[in-house]
Amino acid sequence: MKKFVYLCLLGLFILPLRQACAQDKSQEKSKTEERATVLIPVKVQIVFTELDGEKKISSMPYTFTVPASEKAGNNYGASLRTGVRIPIEIDGKDQKTTYMDVGSNIDCRIQSQEDGRFLISWIFERSALYLNKSSEGERLVAEPNGLPLVRQFRTNESLLLKDGQTSENTLSTDPLNGHTMRVSVTINVLK
Repeated sequence: MKKFVYLCLLGLFILPLRQACAQDKSQEKSKTEERATVLIPVKVQIVFTELDGEKKISSMPYTFTVPASEKAGNNYGASLRTGVRIPIEIDGKDQKTTYMDVGSNIDCRIQSQEDGRFLISWIFERSALYLNKSSEGERLVAEPNGLPLVRQFRTNESLLLKDGQTSENTLSTDPLNGHTMRVSVTINVLK
């Protein structure tokens, strides 16, 4: 009889312990599944085109891959920085030189949607020195103190696009020379 009571008491302790272990394992599994994020590689192409009326002056494509996530606020994205650093002398008693970045900066994040589209959020910045064409050739346009003028273009957008779709909805006019700048974005899911 003592053995029977002993086995019953042992069973009362072991059964809840086994259930607790099984519950912990299932909680760990659901946490792991929660952390597992499906990433879809998406190729992004951004083309910056400058036009003088209908005449194309330049076209600069930028292509990179961004991992798209199903969850908002993911930490995945892509950044691209390209350009030059221009020395600028600062007048003063010590004649110091500083540098200014001129070129293109792109930051991009993509979130996949349930309907198969992708929400692409991006920031595009482009800076360039003003060039003036004259009979003597190209030269920098400078302000009265002799420093070069730098033009700026910035856009911060969010678009819903399908695989293979292109959007050209950014258009800006340069106030100094009247040139128009267009930005088009194309995405393609990599398989």
